[in-house]
Amino acid sequence: MSKTPYEIRLELLKLAKDSLYEPVFQKRQNLMDEFMSKREVFVGVEGPTEEQLALQFPTMPDFPSTDMIIEEAKKLNLFVSEQ
Repeated sequence: MSKTPYEIRLELLKLAKDSLYEPVFQKRQNLMDEFMSKREVFVGVEGPTEEQLALQFPTMPDFPSTDMIIEEAKKLNLFVSEQ
């Protein structure tokens, strides 16, 4: 059964979203892992020490905007549509 143009567009949007979100999820996870490992050093330590006070929660990268996802989907569509 063939897909309608709307179904194809929806799949391209999903693929674009996933391809843009995955690196952000990975970066966020890496930052959290690094933060938590630094924080574990202080478990059981009397505090708060200067190091504990200096440990800041990391700034997380932003997720892609809807416009970015649509632009990526257009690129994918262009690639798929080429002959």
